[in-house]
Amino acid sequence: MSFAPVLRFLALALFAVAVAAIVPALLALGLGEAMEPFVASAFVSGFAGACFLVLSKGLPRLNAIRSGFRELVLALSLFWLAVPFAAAIPLIEQTFSLWSAWFEAVSALTTTGAWLSEPAARSTVSGMIYRASLEWLGGMASLATAAAVFVRPEFVGVVPPSPPFARGKHDSYLRAFSSAFRAFAPVYASLTAVSFFAFMIAGVPWAEAATLALSLIASGGFAPTPGGLAAYNNAALGVAMATLVVSAINFVVIARLALQGSDRLKSGPDPETRAFILLIIPVALLFWLSVGSYDWSDFPPQIVNAISLLSTNGSFIGETPQLVPLLVTAVIGGAAVSTAGGIKLLRWLITFQRAGQELWQLTHPGGVLKQGRPAIYEFGVWIHTIAFTIVLAVLVLTVAFFGYDLELAAATAVAVVTNAGPLIAAAPGSTSDFIQFTEPLRVILAFGMIAGRLELVLLLLLFDREFWET
Repeated sequence: MSFAPVLRFLALALFAVAVAAIVPALLALGLGEAMEPFVASAFVSGFAGACFLVLSKGLPRLNAIRSGFRELVLALSLFWLAVPFAAAIPLIEQTFSLWSAWFEAVSALTTTGAWLSEPAARSTVSGMIYRASLEWLGGMASLATAAAVFVRPEFVGVVPPSPPFARGKHDSYLRAFSSAFRAFAPVYASLTAVSFFAFMIAGVPWAEAATLALSLIASGGFAPTPGGLAAYNNAALGVAMATLVVSAINFVVIARLALQGSDRLKSGPDPETRAFILLIIPVALLFWLSVGSYDWSDFPPQIVNAISLLSTNGSFIGETPQLVPLLVTAVIGGAAVSTAGGIKLLRWLITFQRAGQELWQLTHPGGVLKQGRPAIYEFGVWIHTIAFTIVLAVLVLTVAFFGYDLELAAATAVAVVTNAGPLIAAAPGSTSDFIQFTEPLRVILAFGMIAGRLELVLLLLLFDREFWET
C-alpha cells in the first residue's frame, strides 16, 4: 500500500481548511470580531498540510494496489475523522471542549448541520461564514467521492452513463477523484455564486445570503436567522428551493450541461432527476395531510419541506408534519452523485424495478428465461440497504440507552445517518440544538454522520482485515 498519495490528499484537504479559515479571519478583522481562532486554524492547517506534503515526497513511490482503491478509502476516512480536528480550532471558543468542537466540525464537513446551539452558531458573521464554508467544502468532497467511487454497478446496481472523468480499467481511483474534483469545482463554485447574487437580489443581507448559498448548495441545513427559511420573503424562498433542487439532483448532468453543452445529455435519460421532481408534490401532499388542518394555504410551505427533506437539508417551515413521513423522506435521499444523503434515489429505483420484474415473473412463468440485468450488479444495493438499516437500528438503541425518548432517538439516528441534522426539531419536545445530548453520545453521533458520508459499503471495508492485508 502506498501512503504517499494518502498524505498528498490530506495535505490538500488541510490547505482547503486553511483557506476556509482565512476568509472568516478577514471578515472578523473588518467587523471587529475575534479573528485569532481563525488565524490559528489557518496556521495549524497550513503547517500540517505542508508537513504532509513534504513527507509524501520523501516516501518511496509504490504501485497502488487495486488501482488505488485502498488508498482512497483510507484518505477519505482520515478526511472525515482527522481533518475536523484542525477545522475545530475556531469552534472551541464557542463550545466547551475539544470533542464538542470536533463534533461541530464533523457536522459541518459532512454537511449535517448539527450544531450544539443554533444561537451560538449564528452569533457572529465570521462564525456563520466559517461553518457554511466547511459545509461547502464537505459538499464538494462528497460530490467528487460519489463520482469517482460510487457511480459503479457494485454500489448503485446499474451501469450508469460514464462521466468524462470516469476511471478506466487500469486507472487510479485517486486520479478519478482528482479529475472529478477539478471538473466539478468550477461548476459548484459558479452555482454557489449565482445563488448568492440571487439571494441578494431577493433582498437578503449579504452575510445571510453568503451563508445560505454556501450551506444550501451542500444541503447543509444552516439558516442564519432564528426563524429559519420561514423568516425570508417568497423570492428568497424561491431561490432557496432552486438551490436545494440543484443540491439533490445528479451533478454529473449539471456539470455536463455547464461544461460541454446540452448535446452531452444525449447519452441517456436521467431517472433520478425525473424521480426527484415527480416525488415533490406527492411528498408535499403527504406532509400536508399529516398536518391535519386541511387548509390549502398550508400546502405551499409543505412543498418547501418536501424539497428540503428529499435533499436531506433537514429544515422545514410552516406547520410541522408528523415525524414518520419526515423520517421516511429523509431516508429516501437525493441522487447518487449529489450532496444529499439517504439511501439515494437510484437504489430505490433499482429496488422497485427488481420487485416489478419478480412479480411479473411470478405471473408469467415463461419469464424466468428472459435475460435481464445481472443480479450481481444489485448486490451493492442490498448490502448498502442492510448496512444502513443496521447502523440506523444501532444508533436508535444507543440514543435510547442514554435515556432519551424513542421518538427523539429515531429522529436523531435518521438525522445523523442521512446528514439532515435540523430534522431532530420535529421530535416532540425537541429543538434543533444537539447540546441536549451528552458529550459521549455526541461523539457516537459524529461517527454516525461519518458513516452516512462514507456510504455504508465503504464503512464495512474499514473493518475487513483481508481488504487491508492483500
